Order: sequence, then C-alpha cells, then structure tokens
Amino acid sequence: MDFDQQKNKINANLFCYYFIEQLPLPFVIDSNTTWKQDASTVAGGHGLGNGTNQLNHPYSVYVDDDNKNIYISDQNNHRIVRWGFNKINGEVVAGGNGEGNRINQLKKPSDAILDKKSNSLLICDFGNRRVVKWSRQDDTTSQLIIIPFIGCWGLAMDNNGDLYVSDLLNDEVSRWKEGEAKGMKVAGKSRNVDPTNQIYIFAYIFVDEYYSVYVADRKFGEAMEWKKDAKNGTIVAHGHMSEMLPDIPPRLAGIIVDRMGNIYVSDVLTCQITRWLPGTRFDGTVAGGMGCGNGTRQIKFPADLSFDRQGNLYVVDQLNNRVQKYAVELD
Repeated sequence: MDFDQQKNKINANLFCYYFIEQLPLPFVIDSNTTWKQDASTVAGGHGLGNGTNQLNHPYSVYVDDDNKNIYISDQNNHRIVRWGFNKINGEVVAGGNGEGNRINQLKKPSDAILDKKSNSLLICDFGNRRVVKWSRQDDTTSQLIIIPFIGCWGLAMDNNGDLYVSDLLNDEVSRWKEGEAKGMKVAGKSRNVDPTNQIYIFAYIFVDEYYSVYVADRKFGEAMEWKKDAKNGTIVAHGHMSEMLPDIPPRLAGIIVDRMGNIYVSDVLTCQITRWLPGTRFDGTVAGGMGCGNGTRQIKFPADLSFDRQGNLYVVDQLNNRVQKYAVELD
C-alpha cells in the first residue's frame, strides 16, 4: 500500500469514528427532569372530526423515533393515524373504512404499537374483541387476527419481543410469545384475598427492562406493579380526587416508567401528569394541573403517555382531540 492509499484509509477511519461519536444518545430521564409547561400540539387540535388534521376521542400514542412518526388510536373514527414530526396532517394507516368487523375495518381501537421485527402495527381492536396485525408494507392485503376473543385495551412489548395484553373482559394482563396459541397470565385476579392482586377497569400497561408489568387501574385510581413471576401486585401510584367531581373516585389512564424506576401516570379527573418515585412517593405534577381546559398549559382528560429519545413527553389530550408534546428542559 503506497503513502496516498494509507492516508486515505486513515482519513476514512477518522471520518467513521467521528460520525459514530456524533450520533445522539437517548436522553436519560430521572426524578430531576422537568418539561416546559407550554405544550405544542403535534396531532389534531383542529376540533373534533374525521379530517386528516382532526381526531375524535384519541386514546393512545406510540412514538417511532427511527422514522420520526407518532401513531395514534383515533377511537371514534375507528382508525389508526400516523403523524410525521412537525406535520399538520396525519395519514390513515389502519382502519378508516368505517366501523365494522371485516378484516380491513376497526371498531373503537384503543391502542397500537409497532412490531419492528415484522414491520407491522399491532392493534387493540377493542370493539371487535381482538388483537390484529396490520402490515406497514401492504395496507390492503396483510391484515391478520393474531388474538381473537379478547377484551384488549392496552399493549406492550418486552425486550424479547413478547406481547403483553391488558384484557378488560378477564381482568388480567397476559403475555403472548410468538407462535403460541395461548397467553400466560402475568397480572390480575388471583384467589388471594389481597386486593392488590385485582385489576378491575384498567387502562394502559408498561413493561420495563426487568419484565415488571405496570398497570393503571381506572376504577380505583391506582397504579400497580407486578414483578416478573410475582403472585402479588404492589401499589406504586395513586390518583387524586377532583374538586369539581367529588363523588367520582380518582382515575388513572396512561402509565410509563423511566429507567430510574420513576413512574408517570395520567391523572384523568384532575387533568395532570404526575410523577411517583420508587416506594410510592408522590413527586409532584410534571405537566398540566392548571385546571381542565384547552390552553397550552392545560389538558382535559389525559389518556396515554409516551417519551421520545430526546426526553420529550407526549400526552393524549382526549377531550381536546389532540396530542400534546411537552419539550424537555435541558438547563
């Protein structure tokens, strides 16, 4: 190898090293993380409707950082909508063919997540009591019912690719391994009289890197954790009573956990997102909490939650028919 070839090889190696060093790392969220309180609307926000810039009672949000999209279950429009970052209009990627039970239809979908291995959307088709797989490569012929006869409300996937389903009909969370015909119960009712074993009206679920399952219970306004293979659940967060609705017990909907084990829940009736530290220690409001409304600092009946890699917080603002993004404070 002559001198020029050696020089070019060294320069190429330096370029590759420099490029790798410049790749952004995921933001580490912890108990000191705060978010700007004036949120921006990243989907919907143009009134209730079925236009491509509108939503009708959205419930869930999934952030796809790799392709800079968010996926929203637009429940009363019976569709899943993909919204590119910084886009005004969304694109229907599943359903949108009217309410129904045909394979190309949905009925009140409540959640949708990406299975990147198969490049497919997994959807809780709640009104049809099924979980369906909807290919992102061919949206006309590649729909498949993967779990029938289940009251699916929320979905999560662990590091092994196992699917977790919250089942509203059987008051449990089950884990489904690929290719298996029956799921295994990992949270929910048991014969033990301990009330922390029970789930009654749950919303969304989260599975951490240690395979602990977290569940938000809308009926009793509590969030619970089931560690891997545990028989009993542990209460890890509580909802708050609403001064405007004193006769209604607290309700929780969305739940997400950071890598430090801090828990974030959407407190529906008080229109706020709260953080709880390990040991069921309340750490305050991180978003909302300024009264229920449609201002930039307000939300109205928040549902699902999600973080992106930069640490920004996404909240489904259900009754305002929009998804709000709270930018992380970097100072």
